[in-house]
Amino acid sequence: HGLTKITYMHITFDTAVTQRTTLNERLQSFTQQIATGKRDMGGIRLDSANFSMAAKIDAQVHRMDAALSNTGNAMSMLQTQDGTLRSVGKAMNRMGELAILAQDVTKSDSDRALYAEEFTQLKTMVSDSAGMKFNGVEMFGSQTKAVTVDEDGGTTELPAIDLQADPYAAAVADEVSIDTLDHAAAALATVKEGMSQVSTDRAEVGAAQASLESASEQLSAARSSLTSAGSRISDVDYAHTVTKKSAAQVKLQMATAVLAHKSVNPEAALYLTL
Repeated sequence: HGLTKITYMHITFDTAVTQRTTLNERLQSFTQQIATGKRDMGGIRLDSANFSMAAKIDAQVHRMDAALSNTGNAMSMLQTQDGTLRSVGKAMNRMGELAILAQDVTKSDSDRALYAEEFTQLKTMVSDSAGMKFNGVEMFGSQTKAVTVDEDGGTTELPAIDLQADPYAAAVADEVSIDTLDHAAAALATVKEGMSQVSTDRAEVGAAQASLESASEQLSAARSSLTSAGSRISDVDYAHTVTKKSAAQVKLQMATAVLAHKSVNPEAALYLTL
């Protein structure tokens, strides 16, 4: 009563060969999936819609990686730029000290000439800094630079720091000297304006660094979320796949055993077809 009638089918040698080939392919697929941790192996599409979504996410993550690289390089350039401005600031501070020392009424013009020699060397250092480059790119100039900060090509502007414009240019002009009392007084006023500009420019560079750091953090957080989403879609369910692999191994062993005989009993045939 209530029993289900089961019709057993005789399994031939050729059928067993087909079974064994199919099981071999499945076992190889499971083994490769477990080894790589990916569901999509060798063209296998377990879910075409999910695969499409995972591919789009993967492309977006790669664009984010590129934007993160751009942002990191720009931050490195800003750090180098700030270091150069710091050196310029130190040079101008020393120029200001020399201008004060040159106004000492107890000093002779010969003494001032010695101060003036160092003053001139410092002017050259400041003037040469205007041509500093980062990876072949001019760090200083009158034009801003746009840095890509997201996967859609959005940009942020880096400030234009021009060491060849006033008041830098005025401070290193040929006529600026400290060889006399009057010249030293005039030089001091010019150098002070240059020192003030260094502070302003370093503040702008610092603000740009903070902006890029924020953009980089946002990119990293978004990338992490997208990577997790992509993994949930494309990564293999390890436990489930290991179980399926084990089942395939057992069935493969049975199919291999069948190949040693021309036929098998109905119970084994039923097992192989499950």
